Amino acid sequence: MMQDTVTAMPKQIPVKRLSVTQVFLRGLGRIVMTAFFSRIEVVNAERFPANGPVLVVSNHGNSLVDGVLVSCYLPRMPRLLAASILWNYKPLIPLLQAAGVVPIFRQQDVGVKAAKEQPIFDRSSQVLAQGDSLSVFPEGLSHNQPHLLPFKSGAARMALEAESQGEDLGVQVLPVGLTFDEKNKFRSRVLIQVGEPMDISRQARVYTSTRDVATRRAVVRDLTGKIQERLAQVTLSFANWEDAQMIRQATDLWAATTDEAETTDDMLDRVELQRSFSEGYAWLKRNCPAEVQHARDSLKHYNDVLESSGLEVEESTPRSSAWDGLILLALLPMWLIGSTLNFVPFHVSRWVAHGKDEDKMATWSLFSSLILFPGSWIVQAVLLGALLATPHGFGWGAFWAAMILAPGAGYLALEFLDRRRRWFSRLRSRRAFEKVSASGADLIKLRANLTEQIKTLVDLYVNGAQQNSAEYDEMKSVVAEKNPQ
Repeated sequence: MMQDTVTAMPKQIPVKRLSVTQVFLRGLGRIVMTAFFSRIEVVNAERFPANGPVLVVSNHGNSLVDGVLVSCYLPRMPRLLAASILWNYKPLIPLLQAAGVVPIFRQQDVGVKAAKEQPIFDRSSQVLAQGDSLSVFPEGLSHNQPHLLPFKSGAARMALEAESQGEDLGVQVLPVGLTFDEKNKFRSRVLIQVGEPMDISRQARVYTSTRDVATRRAVVRDLTGKIQERLAQVTLSFANWEDAQMIRQATDLWAATTDEAETTDDMLDRVELQRSFSEGYAWLKRNCPAEVQHARDSLKHYNDVLESSGLEVEESTPRSSAWDGLILLALLPMWLIGSTLNFVPFHVSRWVAHGKDEDKMATWSLFSSLILFPGSWIVQAVLLGALLATPHGFGWGAFWAAMILAPGAGYLALEFLDRRRRWFSRLRSRRAFEKVSASGADLIKLRANLTEQIKTLVDLYVNGAQQNSAEYDEMKSVVAEKNPQ
């Protein structure tokens, strides 16, 4: 009877519309994220199931910012699981309640007894049984490592426990990778990459059909491992920060100097290239250590020359646009107005974030901005309205003009800053490049030599990987011949 129930078709759950509160929160989150990050790319969003229970699993390297990105930029708004200690920050409570965040009562926070009295799996199963989507971070905590931490088993247990309720839910696990080029840098970029949904029906059948603790634990371990594998496909992972920096520099150089990998502003292309280089680098370190070390030494020497000249790897081939100067000139008035009206809250929010843990700096800056910027706008508008008051009363026209102008001019000021940074970067690179060439240091030759070494390593990896694949296929054929079905 149990087997028939589990193998039945999942019940159809209608698509739930976002409430007015959820629409407002998503809009607010997008405004805040757009102000901090210069670009947020979302790829393969169509993979998010349109209805039914979905457990979203993501990497966790930027504290509360990760939760906001997952909640605000996916087709559906998943409910977040968050440590109960967040409710200790009183200003956050209204936002947490409005967003439907589900508290996790961890033993280290509330004690063993309280944690047992409020088990997380009961609450998560209830959310999934209602056909909602739920977002979790299987690493368990926010961190600053350049790779995924070993996963906790909670995500797998949530999905399996929900399916074991006998509701034929058809829970799908959806990996969503979050990649930041510089997560704490103002006006940096973010890539949100949605992976393929995971069908867990096989594991759910085994888990549901038995009460044996050892068997259930084995199923949970199996599913946890598969979730980590799938999330690794949509995230970047490096052994250490030294390797991460080297691989990023190598890919920037490759993209800037090769015809087949043209320089692009598309973050997905860069991340995919870095992921390919990371996989190749791991293989090359094992099979061609001497060539790899020689390339590392050459890259270090090249970077030393660039650093002494004020250049960066990705800036070593200057590019320009005839429109940059005109656009900057047109945006200059808005930059002056926006910078003036937003000077105080901007610098206070940076001060608030200063000295915090690296994975929490952006969170402190962004969430303090939710209070600082609107508060500053209101104060300025009131002062302006009072200053321009007439005998007939308060200057409401000036008040509303200031309330509209402050955020609008602030947004255009951000656009001005982004363009100015790129323009000055190219100008500085061009001048430094000419200075290096004039001093007798053959930077072009250095770059060409390094690029040739990278191409040689790429060829070694491609040919070696193909050979290994052919040997593996041959081995499979031999095994099949000796063991016919």
